[in-house]
Amino acid sequence: MAQQKPFDFSNLFASFDPQAIAKQFQDSFGGASIPGIDPTKLLETQRKNMELLMSTNQEMLAGSQALVQRQANMLQEAIAEVTAAAQKLANSGDAKDVSAQQVELLQTAFEKALANSNEISNMIRQTQESVTSQVNNRISESLKELKETIAKVK
Repeated sequence: MAQQKPFDFSNLFASFDPQAIAKQFQDSFGGASIPGIDPTKLLETQRKNMELLMSTNQEMLAGSQALVQRQANMLQEAIAEVTAAAQKLANSGDAKDVSAQQVELLQTAFEKALANSNEISNMIRQTQESVTSQVNNRISESLKELKETIAKVK
């Protein structure tokens, strides 16, 4: 049986084409001109912005898919561990042994849950940091481009 990917959003972005959007922008404002502003540079800036939007959306999508997949794996691991623990407890005869094993299982489960929580948090943080860095870089570039454009208008 083939394993389905939960929450596969790749089809959602399949038809998104930043080049087509830039072309629509160019067609819409192709006849308009602002004195001292190079429309080609303006379109290039918008193209870069759309490419950033697309790449960051794809990165967030990939991060979300990896997160969901990892959570599904964690759930499968937890089910297997609970099943093994239940079998182990069922085979124990002494009440003291059962109690000691239960405490040990609780400790192990708590440590595993904490480790899983940290792993999930790190996955989210890494994706957010990467996307934020890309956006910050593009904003800096855009401000530089704007500054250069304004300097040419004078």
